[in-house]
Formats: sequence, structure tokens, C-alpha cells
Amino acid sequence: MKKICLVLTAASLAACTFGHSSEPARFYTLSTPNIEQIRGPKSRVNVAIDNVSVPQSVDRPQIVIKHPNSNMLSVSEFDRWIEGLPNALPIVISENMNIYAKNINARPGRRQMSESNNNYHLAIDFVRFDTEIDGVITISAWWTVTNNRGDVVAQKKTTKTAVTPDGDINAPDYDAIVRTQSRLIAELSYKIADVISELK
Repeated sequence: MKKICLVLTAASLAACTFGHSSEPARFYTLSTPNIEQIRGPKSRVNVAIDNVSVPQSVDRPQIVIKHPNSNMLSVSEFDRWIEGLPNALPIVISENMNIYAKNINARPGRRQMSESNNNYHLAIDFVRFDTEIDGVITISAWWTVTNNRGDVVAQKKTTKTAVTPDGDINAPDYDAIVRTQSRLIAELSYKIADVISELK
């Protein structure tokens, strides 16, 4: 009798487990703010964004959250990027540059113009892409601009930090987090566009 009861209990638990529907995943994408073009080079400049890299810890489909004053990271299984950051970032950065600066025509490497039409090549290496659980976001990147001869004409490091509005340590607002990340990436894009606009 005891054996029968045990079997029935195990079967009941299995039915509850397999019958339970999992939480649906939520997908996010970076956005580009709409701003008025107020500056840019005097004549058309083509820029090929050849490479954008991110730390391996965030190079994954899930959004990663860092715990402050700790080495622990949390990976959200249900809050994900619709496209991996190394693919999404060149697109959004090029769009930001084109929206911001008159006469700059930036394109991701996979969509770039022919080599002879590119005035400059851009490579960006994000060394930090941190999102803390309380909504503090920090991005830091080395970026390099080269001409068609391969000469380095600009190389800088840019760091941007912002606090996500209404950040809650107990319940991260992923939509607000991605909007804040998008704003910081836009600011980085504008900085790069300003430097390219001043190149001779």
C-alpha cells in the first residue's frame, strides 16, 4: 500500500511540473533618439564601422545584471536581446551618427560601401557594458578611426554613466534599462561623429 501511495504521489508531482507553462520570454532592442542635425563635416564623409566588440560576459542572448559591490552577475532567462549586441551595436551607432551629423554617411561593416568609397574606418571595443541591479549603467569603450591607408587618425576612450529612472533593486525595469543604455550609446555615437567631423 505504501508503494502504491509513493507512486501516485510521484506521478502527481510530475504532472504538476510538466503541466506548468513556463514564463514567456521578453525581447528588447536598442533604439536611436530623434534629434535635430546641428553639426557635421562640410562635405560628405563615408564611415565604415568595421568592428564592434563587447565583453564576453554580455555577449549572450540574455540581458546581464551586475550586483553592486560584488563580483556576482545575474543572467535573466526571460529578458533577452532580439539580436546579439555585436550585431546590433554597429547598426544603432551608425544610425545615431547619421541622424546627428550632417554629411556623415556611416554604415555597419556588413552593409558598408565599396572600399574605395570609404573615407574612414571605425572600430569600437567596449571594455565595460555594465548594468547594475539598481539601474546604474556604465559603458566604456576604446574607439579607433583609421583612413583608407590604414593610418590611425583618432583613438580615444569614452566612458558614460547614467542612472535608470525609478531603478528598483528588487525588480529591475528592463525596458527602462535598455532605454538608458540606448541613450548612453547615442552619446558615444555623437562624440565619435564630432571627432570625425573635425578630421581634415
